[in-house]
Amino acid sequence: MSRISYAKALDKVLRPLGFERNRDDWIRVRGDIWECVNRQSSWLGGVNVNLFVKDLETEKLYREIAGSEHAVIPQGGTRISDLIGGADRWWKTDDPDGPAELAELVLRVGVPWFDKVRTLEEQAEQWFFRSVALTTSGYHWPTLVGLALTLHRMGEAEEACRVVRKPVPRTANQSSVEKVAKVRAWLGCDAPISLPGS
Repeated sequence: MSRISYAKALDKVLRPLGFERNRDDWIRVRGDIWECVNRQSSWLGGVNVNLFVKDLETEKLYREIAGSEHAVIPQGGTRISDLIGGADRWWKTDDPDGPAELAELVLRVGVPWFDKVRTLEEQAEQWFFRSVALTTSGYHWPTLVGLALTLHRMGEAEEACRVVRKPVPRTANQSSVEKVAKVRAWLGCDAPISLPGS
Protein backbone atom coordinates (compact mmCIF):
# COMPACT_ATOMS: atom_id res chain seq x y z
CA MET A 1 0.00 0.00 0.00
CA SER A 2 1.16 3.53 -0.65
CA ARG A 3 1.22 6.36 1.89
CA ILE A 4 -1.87 7.86 0.29
CA SER A 5 -3.90 4.87 1.46
CA TYR A 6 -3.33 5.97 5.06
CA ALA A 7 -4.31 9.52 4.16
CA LYS A 8 -7.52 8.36 2.48
CA ALA A 9 -8.42 6.12 5.41
CA LEU A 10 -7.88 8.94 7.89
CA ASP A 11 -9.77 11.39 5.71
CA LYS A 12 -12.73 9.03 5.52
CA VAL A 13 -13.18 8.87 9.30
CA LEU A 14 -12.16 12.44 10.20
CA ARG A 15 -13.99 14.61 7.65
CA PRO A 16 -17.48 13.63 8.87
CA LEU A 17 -16.40 14.79 12.35
CA GLY A 18 -15.53 18.29 11.11
CA PHE A 19 -11.79 17.89 10.52
CA GLU A 20 -10.37 19.61 7.43
CA ARG A 21 -7.23 18.27 5.80
CA ASN A 22 -4.11 20.40 5.32
CA ARG A 23 -1.34 18.15 3.95
CA ASP A 24 -0.53 15.71 6.76
CA ASP A 25 -2.81 17.41 9.30
CA TRP A 26 -6.54 17.12 9.91
CA ILE A 27 -7.69 20.13 11.92
CA ARG A 28 -10.92 21.21 13.57
CA VAL A 29 -11.77 24.00 15.97
CA ARG A 30 -14.40 23.61 18.67
CA GLY A 31 -14.95 26.74 20.72
CA ASP A 32 -11.49 28.04 21.65
CA ILE A 33 -9.83 24.64 21.24
CA TRP A 34 -7.79 23.76 18.13
CA GLU A 35 -7.44 20.02 17.53
CA CYS A 36 -5.07 18.32 15.10
CA VAL A 37 -4.59 14.74 13.93
CA ASN A 38 -1.16 14.57 12.32
CA ARG A 39 0.01 11.75 10.05
CA GLN A 40 3.75 11.17 10.43
CA SER A 41 5.71 9.12 7.91
CA SER A 42 9.11 7.58 8.51
CA TRP A 43 11.82 7.08 5.92
CA LEU A 44 11.98 3.50 7.26
CA GLY A 45 8.57 2.81 5.75
CA GLY A 46 6.17 3.40 8.60
CA VAL A 47 3.22 5.63 9.44
CA ASN A 48 2.14 6.97 12.80
CA VAL A 49 -0.42 9.45 14.14
CA ASN A 50 0.22 12.30 16.56
CA LEU A 51 -2.52 14.28 18.28
CA PHE A 52 -2.06 17.96 19.12
CA VAL A 53 -4.33 20.42 20.89
CA LYS A 54 -4.11 24.05 21.97
CA ASP A 55 -6.24 26.86 23.32
CA LEU A 56 -6.58 29.60 20.70
CA GLU A 57 -7.26 32.34 23.26
CA THR A 58 -4.04 31.51 25.14
CA GLU A 59 -2.21 31.49 21.81
CA LYS A 60 -3.67 34.89 20.92
CA LEU A 61 -2.47 36.27 24.25
CA TYR A 62 1.02 34.86 23.76
CA ARG A 63 1.27 36.29 20.25
CA GLU A 64 0.29 39.70 21.60
CA ILE A 65 3.05 39.47 24.22
CA ALA A 66 5.64 38.10 21.80
CA GLY A 67 4.77 40.80 19.26
CA SER A 68 4.46 38.30 16.43
CA GLU A 69 1.51 36.72 14.70
CA HIS A 70 3.76 33.71 14.05
CA ALA A 71 4.78 33.08 17.66
CA VAL A 72 4.21 29.44 18.55
CA ILE A 73 2.12 28.68 21.60
CA PRO A 74 2.80 25.62 23.69
CA GLN A 75 0.38 22.80 22.96
CA GLY A 76 -0.56 19.46 24.41
CA GLY A 77 0.10 16.33 22.46
CA THR A 78 0.40 12.58 22.41
CA ARG A 79 1.01 9.74 20.01
CA ILE A 80 -1.74 7.25 19.23
CA SER A 81 0.32 4.31 20.52
CA ASP A 82 0.64 6.07 23.91
CA LEU A 83 -3.14 5.93 24.22
CA ILE A 84 -3.24 2.17 23.89
CA GLY A 85 -0.55 1.67 26.52
CA GLY A 86 2.00 0.15 24.24
CA ALA A 87 5.48 0.84 23.01
CA ASP A 88 5.90 3.29 20.16
CA ARG A 89 4.33 1.53 17.21
CA TRP A 90 4.62 2.30 13.50
CA TRP A 91 2.23 0.91 10.91
CA LYS A 92 4.03 -0.45 7.85
CA THR A 93 3.29 1.25 4.56
CA ASP A 94 3.06 -2.11 2.80
CA ASP A 95 0.55 -3.60 5.29
CA PRO A 96 -2.78 -3.93 3.43
CA ASP A 97 -4.71 -3.83 6.73
CA GLY A 98 -2.69 -0.94 8.19
CA PRO A 99 -4.70 2.04 6.92
CA ALA A 100 -8.06 0.69 8.11
CA GLU A 101 -6.60 -0.41 11.45
CA LEU A 102 -4.95 2.95 12.13
CA ALA A 103 -8.02 4.93 11.06
CA GLU A 104 -10.25 2.81 13.32
CA LEU A 105 -7.87 3.37 16.23
CA VAL A 106 -7.86 7.13 15.63
CA LEU A 107 -11.67 7.12 15.61
CA ARG A 108 -12.03 4.89 18.69
CA VAL A 109 -9.19 6.19 20.89
CA GLY A 110 -7.69 9.31 19.31
CA VAL A 111 -10.75 11.48 18.73
CA PRO A 112 -12.14 10.90 22.27
CA TRP A 113 -8.74 12.03 23.64
CA PHE A 114 -9.62 15.57 22.53
CA ASP A 115 -12.51 15.64 25.03
CA LYS A 116 -10.32 14.87 28.06
CA VAL A 117 -9.07 18.45 28.46
CA ARG A 118 -11.45 21.33 27.83
CA THR A 119 -11.42 23.74 30.79
CA LEU A 120 -8.58 26.08 31.75
CA GLU A 121 -8.15 24.16 35.00
CA GLU A 122 -7.71 20.91 33.06
CA GLN A 123 -5.29 22.60 30.68
CA ALA A 124 -3.17 23.92 33.55
CA GLU A 125 -2.82 20.44 35.03
CA GLN A 126 -2.76 18.17 31.99
CA TRP A 127 -0.88 20.28 29.46
CA PHE A 128 1.36 22.36 31.72
CA PHE A 129 1.80 20.15 34.81
CA ARG A 130 0.56 22.72 37.34
CA SER A 131 1.00 20.43 40.35
CA VAL A 132 4.73 19.88 39.70
CA ALA A 133 5.89 22.83 37.58
CA LEU A 134 7.45 24.72 40.48
CA THR A 135 8.99 21.68 42.17
CA THR A 136 10.94 20.30 39.21
CA SER A 137 14.40 21.56 38.33
CA GLY A 138 13.83 22.00 34.59
CA TYR A 139 13.25 25.30 32.82
CA HIS A 140 11.05 24.31 29.88
CA TRP A 141 9.86 27.70 28.64
CA PRO A 142 6.77 26.45 26.76
CA THR A 143 5.48 24.82 29.95
CA LEU A 144 6.24 27.86 32.10
CA VAL A 145 4.72 30.34 29.64
CA GLY A 146 1.69 28.17 28.89
CA LEU A 147 1.00 27.59 32.57
CA ALA A 148 1.47 31.24 33.54
CA LEU A 149 -0.88 32.49 30.82
CA THR A 150 -3.46 29.83 31.61
CA LEU A 151 -3.33 30.75 35.31
CA HIS A 152 -3.64 34.44 34.35
CA ARG A 153 -6.78 33.65 32.36
CA MET A 154 -8.12 31.78 35.40
CA GLY A 155 -7.56 34.86 37.61
CA GLU A 156 -4.72 33.20 39.53
CA ALA A 157 -2.33 36.17 39.30
CA GLU A 158 -0.09 35.29 42.25
CA GLU A 159 0.48 31.74 41.11
CA ALA A 160 1.10 32.90 37.53
CA CYS A 161 3.84 35.20 38.86
CA ARG A 162 5.38 32.38 40.90
CA VAL A 163 5.63 30.33 37.72
CA VAL A 164 7.46 32.99 35.70
CA ARG A 165 9.67 33.89 38.67
CA LYS A 166 10.96 30.33 38.90
CA PRO A 167 14.74 30.33 39.48
CA VAL A 168 16.68 30.10 36.25
CA PRO A 169 19.16 27.22 36.16
CA ARG A 170 22.70 28.03 35.08
CA THR A 171 22.26 25.78 32.03
CA ALA A 172 19.07 27.47 30.77
CA ASN A 173 19.00 28.60 27.16
CA GLN A 174 19.12 32.40 26.91
CA SER A 175 16.29 32.48 24.38
CA SER A 176 14.09 30.55 26.81
CA VAL A 177 14.96 32.92 29.64
CA GLU A 178 14.03 35.90 27.46
CA LYS A 179 10.66 34.42 26.48
CA VAL A 180 9.74 33.80 30.11
CA ALA A 181 10.98 37.28 31.08
CA LYS A 182 8.78 38.89 28.42
CA VAL A 183 5.71 37.13 29.80
CA ARG A 184 6.75 37.99 33.38
CA ALA A 185 6.98 41.69 32.47
CA TRP A 186 3.63 41.62 30.63
CA LEU A 187 1.97 40.01 33.65
CA GLY A 188 3.39 42.77 35.85
CA CYS A 189 5.38 40.29 37.94
CA ASP A 190 8.54 42.42 37.73
CA ALA A 191 6.89 45.25 39.68
CA PRO A 192 7.95 45.62 43.33
CA ILE A 193 5.60 44.02 45.81
CA SER A 194 3.67 46.55 47.93
CA LEU A 195 3.80 45.75 51.61
CA PRO A 196 0.91 46.73 53.88
CA GLY A 197 1.39 50.20 55.37
CA SER A 198 4.08 51.21 52.88
